[in-house]
Amino acid sequence: MKKLLCINIILLLFSYSCSNTRKFTITYKEPSAKILTLKPIIVRSLNKSGNHVKSILINELKNNGYEIIQDIEITQNLTKPFRASQISPTKDFSEVFVSMELDHHTEHNILQTTKVRLSYCNNLVEKNKCTHRPGSVRWQNTITRRTVVAESSGIIPKFTNVALSKSIRAAIRNEFKQYFFRTITVTPDIEIDKMAADLIEANLLAAAAMRIDHEESGYKYYYSMGLIEESQANYTGAKMYYSEGELNTGQKELFADSIKRVDKFINK
Repeated sequence: MKKLLCINIILLLFSYSCSNTRKFTITYKEPSAKILTLKPIIVRSLNKSGNHVKSILINELKNNGYEIIQDIEITQNLTKPFRASQISPTKDFSEVFVSMELDHHTEHNILQTTKVRLSYCNNLVEKNKCTHRPGSVRWQNTITRRTVVAESSGIIPKFTNVALSKSIRAAIRNEFKQYFFRTITVTPDIEIDKMAADLIEANLLAAAAMRIDHEESGYKYYYSMGLIEESQANYTGAKMYYSEGELNTGQKELFADSIKRVDKFINK
């Protein structure tokens, strides 16, 4: 009887393991359609408001693989108090000039009222410790606006820098979209261990890789591990898995396309 029970349990676990798979969704970067420049870039602002745009553009360019070097005009201001000579770039570079015109922000105050129930309690008496009466609370709700799609509101509203930065970043990404990496969301036509798929979509990629290493084999192992590395911009590691998959499985076309994609980043 004990032997039969053990066999039934083993069969049940085996059956559960085989059916416990699903597809997963993951994101990775694709190279830009065009290259803005192969030279290092200096970003300069043409007016005071342009400094805000400049800092955001520099971060976006860095995040997309472009080399940024220090604006020599700023370097001159920094070294001037020390009577040091001007530091100039030692190699050729490209320049990007930015500017921004902003109107003065406007504010609107709205008087708002909320009804409340006011209570007064005296715990030293035995009966009727509390008395109640209706009341109201009034406050000014202030709304600040800029014409650059930036707005905030509240009793003490934050200035619109956060909303303004989001608007500027969106405008930069739209203007430079052909020169920036593209984020691709893909659902591969394979099913892997369900727990591994859940971990991937929760962005717990180290744990997902450990689970895949334990549960998967063949082309599913190499392809999913390659995608995990690629999604973290580890293109050398991704190519290693894709190359082994191309060599050791029958999915040569799948892995060849993946190798070609990551090679664009490795050889950049």
